[in-house]
Amino acid sequence: MAELVVKIPEELEKEIEEMPEEDWSEFALKAIELRAFELKLEKSRKLRHALFKALISGSKLTEEDALELGRKANEEMFAQLKEKGLV
Repeated sequence: MAELVVKIPEELEKEIEEMPEEDWSEFALKAIELRAFELKLEKSRKLRHALFKALISGSKLTEEDALELGRKANEEMFAQLKEKGLV
């Protein structure tokens, strides 16, 4: 596993030290995983939109069919997020 070193301001360090019960490494890992997922989802939305446009331009796929495909993709992404314990 890769290691990430984060420098934080002294003021924040003092606040963190006042809460020793919190696992800050785990918190940071979850925050990074969540942000990576958000970026992946954003990219996925753009890809789904482009796919939708391409499909409707010369396809027999209806708008409702395309929307259903999008819903299924969202459900899969949500399931991944839930599996990682982020929701």
